[in-house]
Amino acid sequence: MTRTPCATRRTALSEPLRSSLPRAFALLPITAVLLAACGGSDDDNNGGTPDTPAPPALVQNAQTCAALAGTAIPATAIGEPTTGAVVTAASLVSAVPQTLNAAGTAVTAALPEYCRVLIDIKPVDSSAPLIKAQVNLPTTWNGKSMQLGGGGYNGSLVTGLGGEANQPPSAPLPLTRGYVTLGTDSGHQNATGVEAFAFALNDEALTNFAYASYKKTRDVGVRLMTAYYGKPATRSYYMGSSEGGREGMMMAQRYPQDFDGILSLYPVLNWSGLQTFGNNVGGILQKDPGAWLGTKVKLINDTVLAACDALDGITDRVVSNYMGCKTPADAALAALRCPSGNDEGASCLSAAQLAAVNAAHTGYTFSFPLANGVTSYPGFGYGNEANPANWPTWMTGTVAPNFTAAPNPAGIGNLFNFGNGYVRYFIAKDPNFNPLAYNPTNFRARVEQVSALMDATNPDLSAFRARGGKLILRENVSDTAQSPFAGLRYFDSVNARMGEANVATFMRTYVTPGIGHTGSEVPAGTTEAPAYGIPAAIDWVAILEKWVEGGQAPADQLVQTIEQRVPPFTVTASKPLCRYPLYPKYVGTSPAGGNLASNYLCSAS
Repeated sequence: MTRTPCATRRTALSEPLRSSLPRAFALLPITAVLLAACGGSDDDNNGGTPDTPAPPALVQNAQTCAALAGTAIPATAIGEPTTGAVVTAASLVSAVPQTLNAAGTAVTAALPEYCRVLIDIKPVDSSAPLIKAQVNLPTTWNGKSMQLGGGGYNGSLVTGLGGEANQPPSAPLPLTRGYVTLGTDSGHQNATGVEAFAFALNDEALTNFAYASYKKTRDVGVRLMTAYYGKPATRSYYMGSSEGGREGMMMAQRYPQDFDGILSLYPVLNWSGLQTFGNNVGGILQKDPGAWLGTKVKLINDTVLAACDALDGITDRVVSNYMGCKTPADAALAALRCPSGNDEGASCLSAAQLAAVNAAHTGYTFSFPLANGVTSYPGFGYGNEANPANWPTWMTGTVAPNFTAAPNPAGIGNLFNFGNGYVRYFIAKDPNFNPLAYNPTNFRARVEQVSALMDATNPDLSAFRARGGKLILRENVSDTAQSPFAGLRYFDSVNARMGEANVATFMRTYVTPGIGHTGSEVPAGTTEAPAYGIPAAIDWVAILEKWVEGGQAPADQLVQTIEQRVPPFTVTASKPLCRYPLYPKYVGTSPAGGNLASNYLCSAS
C-alpha cells in the first residue's frame, strides 16, 4: 500500500474521519494516536481549511487500525441492553496467498490484508459472561458486510475468517471478496470441565445465546466500520448453518431492518422441539439397552435404499424422491421385525429396536403449543443412515447406552447429548436432574419461556420483505442432527401466512437429497454413496448477491458440484439442487450419467 507523508496523512486521517463519525465516536483515540506519531497536535487545523477528505484507502493502514484499540462504544449505540463495549485489540494482518497443503491434496484459502478487531461487549448483569466478538476490516473493501453464524451451543469465537460450509474450494472466502466480516461466541465461553450448556443458568447469557448477542455484534460492527472507513456498509448479509442458520432466521424475524440478505442452511429453527425430540429418542435407547441398533444401522440403510432408491429414475444409492419415500420405507422397515420380537441376529430388528427406528421417523408431539403455535417436531427423512457422520454420530451413538449422570460419556449420540443438556440446564435448571424422567408438561411455563426466546418459527416475515430483504433456506434430506422437515414445515407456514406469491418475491427454499447435517459431499468410494460421491458444493454468496444487488432471483433448478480440491478445481460430478418441493429426477439414458446435472430435471412426480 502507498503511504502518504506524515504531514499530509495527519489531516486526511483526522479531520475528515472525525467529522464523518457519529456522535458516539467523538472521543475515539484515532486522531490523538496519529498526531502523536507525527509530532503534531489536535489543533493543527483549527482556524484553517481542512484538506480534501481522503478516500477510504487512505484511512486503512496499520496506524489507524491499531488506534481502534481501547475504543469504547456506549450502550446507547447498541440495540439490545448492555453496559457498552470496548475494543480489546486491533492489529493489521498481512495478506496471505492461496497455498497447497504439505500433501498437495488441498489448498489453504487466500486472505487479504485486513484489520483484525477484537471486542468485549459488556453485560448488564455483572454475573453474566462477556460477549466476545471479532470484526475484520479489509484494506480493500467492497462496501459490504457479512456476519457469520456459529454452531451447536456456541461458546467459541466465530472469527469471520472462514466461509460457508458448502462453498466450493474454487470460491473465495467472504473476507477475500472484500466483505467486512463479523462473528461472535454468542455470549459465553466454553471451559474445560464445564458442560457446554451451563451458561443457560444465567438469564442474560441465555438471551444472548438466543438472539441478542448477534444483534449486539452487528451494531458494534456498524460503529467500527463507520470509524474505520467513514461510512457504514451499503449492504449487510448474515450467513450461517445449523445453529448459525437459526441465528440468521432469527435476524429476519426479530431485526428485519438490519440485513439485506440472509443465507440459512439446515437451520435449527424449532430449537425447543429438536432438543425435546433428541432427549426422547436418545432416552428410548438409554432406558432400554436392547433398543440400541449398533451395526444394524447398515441394515436400516440398505432396507431404505431397496424401497426408495429407484423412485428417482436411477439406482445410485441416493434417495432423491424424499417426498415419495416415506410409505414404502416405513413398510419395508416394519417387515424387518424379528418374528419373536426379540433380537434374533443381524438380519432383523427386535421390537425394541424397531420402536427406536419408528420414534426417529415419527418425531415428537407436545401436549401444549410452543412459540408461534408449533405443537410438534417432525422425524427424520430417509437415506444415508449408515454414514458414520449420520446415525452413528447423532442418534445411535457408537457405544451401547450407558448414561448415568453428567457429563455425558464418550460415544453417546449427540441428539441425546444436546437434548439432555437442554432439559437439565435450560428447563429444570438443575444439572443433576434426571433427563430420562423428563415430561415437558410438568415444566410447561418454563418450556414456553425458553421457546419464546429460542425458536425461530415466526412465519410473519412481512417486515423483512417490506425492507427488500432476501432469504435463502436450504435443507439436507438425510440430516439427522435435526429434521429437515422442520425447516420445510416452517417454509410452508410462511406461505400459509403471507401467500405463496408474496413469499416468492423474497424467499427461496432448496432441498439436497442424500446429504447429512454438515452438507459436505459423501466421498467417492463409500458404500453409502455412488462411486462419484454426492455433489453438495455451491457458491451461495454469489447467488445471494445477484438476488439482493441485481434483482436476479435464484432459479428453480441450481447446480451443486464436487470439485477437485486443488487448482484448477476441476468439477468431477454435478447434480441439480431443486427448489422445494421438487426433487432431481433422472432422465438420462444410461446409469453412467448419474454424475452429470444435465441428466436430471427437477420434478414434482
